[in-house]
Amino acid sequence: MMIDVLMGGPGREAVISRRSGTAIAEALRRRGHDVVVVDIADRLDAKTLRRDAVAFNIIHGTYGEDGTLQAELDALGISYVGSDAATSRLCMDKGQTKARLTEHRLRVPWGVRLDLRQPFSPKDLKIPHHAGLVLKPACDGSSVGLKMVANPSFVLPAVEEILRELGPVPYLLEERLPGPEYTVAVVDLGDGPRALPPLTIRAADGVFDFEAKYQRSDTQETPVTDTAIAARLAELGLAAHQACGCRDISRCDIMRTSDGEYALLEVNTLPGFTGASLVPKAAAAAGITFDELVERLAARAAGRRPLINSAPQSSAEGNTL
Repeated sequence: MMIDVLMGGPGREAVISRRSGTAIAEALRRRGHDVVVVDIADRLDAKTLRRDAVAFNIIHGTYGEDGTLQAELDALGISYVGSDAATSRLCMDKGQTKARLTEHRLRVPWGVRLDLRQPFSPKDLKIPHHAGLVLKPACDGSSVGLKMVANPSFVLPAVEEILRELGPVPYLLEERLPGPEYTVAVVDLGDGPRALPPLTIRAADGVFDFEAKYQRSDTQETPVTDTAIAARLAELGLAAHQACGCRDISRCDIMRTSDGEYALLEVNTLPGFTGASLVPKAAAAAGITFDELVERLAARAAGRRPLINSAPQSSAEGNTL
């Protein structure tokens, strides 16, 4: 196959994207494929893509994961790995994702969207309890800007800190669930979507933020050993993948609730592929090597080339896999 690996991008996850892209390119070359790495600083220059290649887009977050790049590739008639523009746009917005999951009767945490451009009082938010809360960007990934709040009285100080660090970006305020935290990767490698072995996530300080994901060595990510729990988590991850219309690959983050059930936090359509990333670890637990995983994902995109080169991809395809 001829494969152009797209990495970098204008978002805050560009460094992680380049790690993922480098690993993917090396793996595909080991499998004997014709690979060109396209490092994008801001926006795609169509002239950097080879017309007969498929795109392995691994630009996390802004531009590469929010449907913008997917729409540009569709317009160019370039087949690419991952979900289409509509699904990418949906899943990038955590609030819209939660609404879609709720429509499909999947449990999500209580939460409310905050407009940080407008003054507000925590009393106006109708917070249903006085326990811990979580503040996180509504449209970003890798736990960028994640804030843990002890109780509602600490919401405004946390918001002031966010405004200083990031500006008035859209945010979600959610209930903090007791956990444990789990993640479920779903892949379609040509034989229909299936959940990989769920992983339990244990961060040393209890918060699975950007530092715990990529900068610490004491975060534990291990396969779930209880078969009943693993089966339930796999069922939920697959249901979320299908509810959102994901294609090829997704990763759903799930938390245990205080009543012993599970709530779905978000659905990632472009999860990381670094040495520390969760999807490759889940694939390894299923006996799928990193090289095989990326090759078969690229083959999925290559198999769509005649369809995409003749007409733009419909967002409905993700619901029929």
